[in-house]
Amino acid sequence: MRRRLPPLKALLPFEATARHLSFTAAADELHLTHGAISRQVKALEAHLGVALFRRLNRRIELTEAGMTLLPAVRTALHVLETSATQVAARQRQGPLVVSCLATFMMRWLIPRLYGFGARHPDVEIRLSASHAAVDFARDGIDVAIRVGNPPWPKGMAAHAFLEDRIGPVCSPALLKSRRLAKPSDLRRHILLHTETRAQAWTDWLGRSGSNGIDAGSGTRFEHTYFALEAAASGLGVGIGSYPLVEADLKSGRLVAPFGFIASGRSYHVLHPKEAASAPKLKAFQSWLLDAAKDGRGASPRAG
Repeated sequence: MRRRLPPLKALLPFEATARHLSFTAAADELHLTHGAISRQVKALEAHLGVALFRRLNRRIELTEAGMTLLPAVRTALHVLETSATQVAARQRQGPLVVSCLATFMMRWLIPRLYGFGARHPDVEIRLSASHAAVDFARDGIDVAIRVGNPPWPKGMAAHAFLEDRIGPVCSPALLKSRRLAKPSDLRRHILLHTETRAQAWTDWLGRSGSNGIDAGSGTRFEHTYFALEAAASGLGVGIGSYPLVEADLKSGRLVAPFGFIASGRSYHVLHPKEAASAPKLKAFQSWLLDAAKDGRGASPRAG
């Protein structure tokens, strides 16, 4: 039986116009002309045989018929959008695109990725380094790893998998050549900063109760990776997140004279809520949680 449906291409213009109560605003949102929006709405009104808007002098308003139709149109559009996204997420072939903080990618994720490959040889991972706010649809990203805390943007699912613990780190040679027995000794050292985590020293000094130290002094680097390499080379004392310096501490490349304290934030895996059931995303998230659990343990106090 043939369905007696209204002109479907008119539903988006109608909903946008009803939401903005403006043909012009609806046209801007849908990248159409004012005339195109007006014609689509008139076509829908002609099909229904009833006016949906009152055209006043410099504004429009919904008629009773328009107010009756609007909730059903919104529900139908939402169902279509959600279902289409879910189907696309389940069926889309190709790699799982992971947006990740650059230093975390190099120092924590990549050294462990062989484990994911062994568990899921059929899923290809493609890494994209970024610390910016993620737009999954615009950037073609499936999942992102960021450090922070709720609230997260609407429509985004977030799962904490690794606690962020921070502390000063430096080379063993620097520690031997210049006293660093207590936090106040930091006054005699060059503090290393990173633009991507500009408040790291301020956060650590505040949480550790260390006063009288100029948190803004020292040398600045664009990325955390550069600051940590500078610390390992003896150029000063940097702030390290334990997951990022764990390997260097174990190898003796870096030492942490005061240990690590919780920053109040965690590393999270983020993805669109509607993509939660995608098999490759579920596989990556499950592996990530297991990898963090396997590597979890007491943060060492070195010195």
